[in-house]
Amino acid sequence: MKVMKLIWLMAGAGLLVGCGGGSDDAAEVPDIPDPPPTILSNYNLEIGGVQPGSDMTVDVGGQFQVGVDLGDTLLGSVNLQVISPTSVNFLDFVTDAGSTLTVTVAGTKTALDGQFTVNVTTAVVAGLDDEPSSGAFEVVTAADTTTVTFVANGVEMSFDGAAAILLTWEQYDDLLDDPQAETWQRRASLAGGTFAFIYDRVFEIAELLDDLERTESPDPIVTTCDAFPGTPPPGVLLQGEHVLTRLGSGEYMSPGDVFDWTFTNCWNASTNTLIDNFVQMQNYIEVIDASNTLTRIGFAPDNSVGGGVIYFDWTVAETEEIQGMYTIDPLDRIEVNGGFSMVFSQP
Repeated sequence: MKVMKLIWLMAGAGLLVGCGGGSDDAAEVPDIPDPPPTILSNYNLEIGGVQPGSDMTVDVGGQFQVGVDLGDTLLGSVNLQVISPTSVNFLDFVTDAGSTLTVTVAGTKTALDGQFTVNVTTAVVAGLDDEPSSGAFEVVTAADTTTVTFVANGVEMSFDGAAAILLTWEQYDDLLDDPQAETWQRRASLAGGTFAFIYDRVFEIAELLDDLERTESPDPIVTTCDAFPGTPPPGVLLQGEHVLTRLGSGEYMSPGDVFDWTFTNCWNASTNTLIDNFVQMQNYIEVIDASNTLTRIGFAPDNSVGGGVIYFDWTVAETEEIQGMYTIDPLDRIEVNGGFSMVFSQP
């Protein structure tokens, strides 16, 4: 399997959860729920680090490791379609100029090993499920600088100020796996994949925020995943599950709560991917102002309390089917550890 394809493999397993029932005590006066807060159509977005050094490490098929340091925060904004106070869709997002992240590559046994920085030089605009439509970033090493510019029909790349070359998105993605490509080209491809990987994880958690209020039941929310239509890989359940559990001590969800999202042999039939292990969302942040408007939400350190979205040996593997038998090639597997902080706030 191609390395870049493996990096882009990380697909979310969206929660499909139901609400619990009420009390059987006829004499009890039921609580009157608070009206849902007003959700704005635009929020600032801040993605930051959670620990010294590499905040997130991704093992790519046991072939090499990519470490990402978010010490210099990614800043930007996001636009939403507000369907109702309890239903929104993320439309597009902007990463502001000046945002940076540092990437460390190890284990390739090639010139690709080492460290580079991604500096956003022109605000990057992208639809949630689309390639960026505009913007630019630099890939900077101790020896050289590559400029990557997003244009309407693909990507332009320039090495140390030389004339730019135009690539389609497919050509740009494939550079990392091309043994004939120069190291600066492969590095630029990896930079784009890493950038997209971080935002995919952030919006995967963001889309979960609407479902958190359903964890006010004392019972975890258990959701079955797709069942294998044939024989699953050795040691894998025919049908797995993912479970969302609130670890807060109060009856109702409140700031500071912690959530576990655990995957057990969770197979996604549409992407042929198998997800295992868990993500912990620490120190829930929610601020609603006097006019009942949601002004801040996310997971991050706050008031000297640590927080963020942390992955623990979270794995995604691609499955292959031959005559009803499913298998997993160990090379077709990603393992993620560490994480990031993320906060949406009123502009």
